[in-house]
Amino acid sequence: MDLEERLDRVGTTIDRLITVDIRSRGSIGPLYDYARQKYGRPLTMLAARRLKERVKTGSVVMVATGWPDRPWIDPNIAELDGPPGAAALARALHVGLKAVPMIVVEPQLVGPMAAVMTGAGFRVLPPDEAVAAAGSPSPIHGAAVLPFPLEVEAAKEESLRLLERYSPTALVAIEKGGMNPKGVIHNARGADTSAHMAKADLLFEAGLARGVLTLGIGDGGNELGMGAIAEFIRENIPYGAKCQCPCGGGLAPATRTDLVLPAAVSNWGGYGVAAALAVLLENGEVLHQPEVEERILRLGADAGLIDGMTGWCLPGADGMADRLHLALITLLQGVV
Repeated sequence: MDLEERLDRVGTTIDRLITVDIRSRGSIGPLYDYARQKYGRPLTMLAARRLKERVKTGSVVMVATGWPDRPWIDPNIAELDGPPGAAALARALHVGLKAVPMIVVEPQLVGPMAAVMTGAGFRVLPPDEAVAAAGSPSPIHGAAVLPFPLEVEAAKEESLRLLERYSPTALVAIEKGGMNPKGVIHNARGADTSAHMAKADLLFEAGLARGVLTLGIGDGGNELGMGAIAEFIRENIPYGAKCQCPCGGGLAPATRTDLVLPAAVSNWGGYGVAAALAVLLENGEVLHQPEVEERILRLGADAGLIDGMTGWCLPGADGMADRLHLALITLLQGVV
């Protein structure tokens, strides 16, 4: 067995682990199978390869995440799926490729996201200081958490500013609501959730135009980047073609990314890419660790992030307690 075949087998195993449909929601299998057929290779390993090719020492990688949930109660409520995956992948890119992570979230979620990044071991700094930290003679692992606008025109302006100032080598979206062709972001029930969500699509569209590598990770088909498989989502995912809001345009996003990775839990997509990157770099430090996950989930819940399925402000995501997420990470460790 040659090296390429071995890497494909390992990548396939990682893909299978992060797409186990523990809660039997029914959508992840078809979404993954369609994306795998589209790209023809194990998706976690393909994403890790492309990141390894593009991300350079000291370069910025921007990760968009954050999903305000129950905004009819309070727009400050958000879920714990997305931020942990963003933090874990940011840590892997920082450890393995010496990247400077910058996380973009809704303005109201900067505090909780900073808590999650602290859980991953980062010192959260203003963006210029995070870049400067990469060259510090004494080790300091800096990352930035940036508010991104909710309004379209402001998002366009901020996108151009960030791209010009920081020249990111990659843009990653993890559990980030994606705009449909009518500019509306929907939840999984086909309801309009646009008002309180950052319009990160504009950042990715501007990045694509500049040739920046883009990756989208999601679990339901309504996330930024899923425009790459929108035709399948419209035909096979509930509310994909016709939503429950007045726009009538369906929840299938319009924005495409260079690569899209469906996972059973969006966080798991970040963990899977980190595992594949650890294999490629032959560096176990890149792998997400159970003790780091435990701290991330606890600090995220303590900062007010909820389990989007159960509504409890406890460590866990998508209806599964922390012990199940820790078990997945232990299995990924075994594969690596």
